[in-house]
Amino acid sequence: MLDLLGLSADEEPVYLALLEVGQANVDGLSCAVEVDDLEAALDSLARRGLIEPVPGVRPARYRMVDPALALAGVIVDREQQLNRLRTVVDNLSMRHRSTHGEVRPDSLLEVIDDPVVAAQYVIDTYSHAAREVVAMERPPYGKPNLEPNPIELDLLARGVTHRVLYEQSAVEQPGRLADLLGGLRAGEEARVAPTLPGRLLMVDHQRALMPAKTGGLLTECLLVVHPGALLDMVAQFFELTWRRSIPLDLLPGAESAGADPTASDEVVLSLMASGLTDQAIARQLAISERTVQRRIQRICERLGVTTRFQAGLQTARQRLL
Repeated sequence: MLDLLGLSADEEPVYLALLEVGQANVDGLSCAVEVDDLEAALDSLARRGLIEPVPGVRPARYRMVDPALALAGVIVDREQQLNRLRTVVDNLSMRHRSTHGEVRPDSLLEVIDDPVVAAQYVIDTYSHAAREVVAMERPPYGKPNLEPNPIELDLLARGVTHRVLYEQSAVEQPGRLADLLGGLRAGEEARVAPTLPGRLLMVDHQRALMPAKTGGLLTECLLVVHPGALLDMVAQFFELTWRRSIPLDLLPGAESAGADPTASDEVVLSLMASGLTDQAIARQLAISERTVQRRIQRICERLGVTTRFQAGLQTARQRLL
C-alpha cells in the first residue's frame, strides 16, 4: 500500500508498526516486525524525515513524525509530476488532432448536471492549470467572495498567469475588495466591463467551463467545452472583450496607503473609473457615501476637472494608453 510513498518492503512494516505504537526502540520493533535489516530500514526512514530519534534516550528510540508534515513534499512532487504529465498528454492530443484532423462531435461538449460532480470537476480542472487561466466573473455566487481563492493564489505562486474580466456588478459586491486586492497583489491581471454574458473559466486553452443555464451557478449544471472550433470562438470572444474593458488597478493607492485601502483616493478613483456608483463605492470601502463624495470632489480638483464623469473618463483613458 505504501509503495506509493516510495517505501521498500522492509520500510513499510516498520513504518506501520511505529504508526501503531507511537515510538519504540530496536528491540521492541524486532518483536513486532520481521524484516531483513531492521536498523537499515530505521536509518532510511529517519533520513527521509518520516521518523526521528527521541532526543536524549539510550538505547535509541524512534518516534513518528506527523505524516501530514513528513509527506507534504511527496504530495507536492507527485502533483507536479501529474501536472507535467497532463501537459504532455494535452500536447500529444493536440498534435494528433492537427495531424489526423479527427474531431468527434460527441467529444466537443460535455454536460455535468450533478452539482457534487460538477463542483469537483471545476476544482480539479482549475487546480491542474499549467500555463494560463482566463475567467469571466459575474453574479450570481453561491457564497460571498470575501477572501482570495486559495487555488488562484497557489497557481499564481507557481507562475500560472490569470486574466480575469469582472462584470461591474461583481466588483460592486459588498466586501469584495479584500478578494480583489488579494488576487491583484498575487499577480492577477483584472479588467472591468459594464456587463458580461455569463461566467467562464478557461484553463490552458484546453477546457472552457461555464454554466449550462443562463444566470446559473457553475456547479448547478456545468457545460464543458473541449478543444475545437467552439472553444476557439470562446477564446476569441474573451480576447475581444478583454481589449475593450477597463483595467482594474487598485494596487498603487492601496499599497501606498498601507494596510487600509479605504485611506487612498486612488482606490476611490479606480473604482469610480470602473463604473461604480458613489453608493457602491461606499459599500465596498465600508465608508459613508458622503465621505466618498468628498473624496471625489477632492479628486476632481486635483485632476483639474469639474465632474465625476470627466474624472473617471480621464483615468480610464490614461489606463488604456
